[in-house]
Amino acid sequence: MTITFTDRNQLLTHQLKQLCERRLNYALSRFQLMIKSIEFCVSDLNGPRGGIDKACRVMIRHRSGQIIVNHKHEDLNVCISKVAEKATRAISRNRARSKKFKRSRHTDLQQPELN
Repeated sequence: MTITFTDRNQLLTHQLKQLCERRLNYALSRFQLMIKSIEFCVSDLNGPRGGIDKACRVMIRHRSGQIIVNHKHEDLNVCISKVAEKATRAISRNRARSKKFKRSRHTDLQQPELN
C-alpha cells in the first residue's frame, strides 16, 4: 500500500506527513490486500484568510475501481483524521455492496425434473 502526497499550498510538514501515513495505515490496514495505491492531496482553499478552508482528498485505487473521499476543516490535523475515517467507511461500504449483489447465473441453477 503506497501513499503519494500532493501538497498544493506547502501545508504539509514532515510531522503532518507522518501523521497522515500513520492514520491512513491504521484506518485501512484491514483492507491492505485489496488496495493498490493511495493518493493524498491537501490544499488551502481560502489562502491566508482563515476559516474552514483546509481540504483533504484521498483517492484509493483498489481491485474493483477507485474511491474518492473529501473533507474540509479549519485544522489540518482534524481534517486528516476525518478523511481517514471516511475512507474506511467508504471502502467498507463498497466491499459490502460488491458481496451483497453477487448472484449465480441462471444456467448454474438446477432445473426441477418434470414428470
